[in-house]
Amino acid sequence: MGARIRMVAAGVTQIREIAGGGSYLSQSDLRANFGIGKSTTAQRVEIRWPSGEMQVFDDVAGDKFYLIQEGQNELRPQRGSPRISASFTRQLR
Repeated sequence: MGARIRMVAAGVTQIREIAGGGSYLSQSDLRANFGIGKSTTAQRVEIRWPSGEMQVFDDVAGDKFYLIQEGQNELRPQRGSPRISASFTRQLR
């Protein structure tokens, strides 16, 4: 927790921070999700860890979850699909 992630895709920069303590009797999702639109890769992902260490990854494939650990310079794709498909219906009276 406390990591700050900066991602650049299609010239747009997005920043996420992994933080805890924001929920009562539960835990917030510790994943950082980024929308990259029609792009297939993020040009750059920078992670600044609470220790001050910084890791940089270039040309990161989209549409995947990655496990990234401080001090290990590898992106480990995780099983499961980040795609969320929801179907909403509304009943009119």
